[in-house]
Amino acid sequence: MPLYKRCSRCGQRIPSGSTCPCIKARHKEYDRYSRDRKSKLFYGSREWLRIRSAAMEADEGMDVYLFMTEGKLVPADTVHHIIPLQDDWQKRMDINNLMSLSHETHSMIEQMYKKEKPGTQKKLQKMLSEYRNR
Repeated sequence: MPLYKRCSRCGQRIPSGSTCPCIKARHKEYDRYSRDRKSKLFYGSREWLRIRSAAMEADEGMDVYLFMTEGKLVPADTVHHIIPLQDDWQKRMDINNLMSLSHETHSMIEQMYKKEKPGTQKKLQKMLSEYRNR
């Protein structure tokens, strides 16, 4: 007999370990009405995949932030724009603006941006430069 859980959004009963259909619908709605179309097209482009791969290679596939702050070796799965596309479209392909991070670290940095964006960006730029020049 399978185990069930309740969806935290809609309350529907779903098998444990699965995703509720309302989550997929929410993402689809976000893509349709809220996501920046220019950014979405860029993130699906061949040029993004190339520069993303180059940034991951430059950072040796490691989470730069965790390595520089805590000395931890954690594999990266995300490439972060230190200066976001919305702030400076011209820096979207600048490898010195791209930092490899884990998903958890990326979420933490986005929260740090909400509190003090300019200072956090300067700290990340310095950290990335030190990491790549070591």
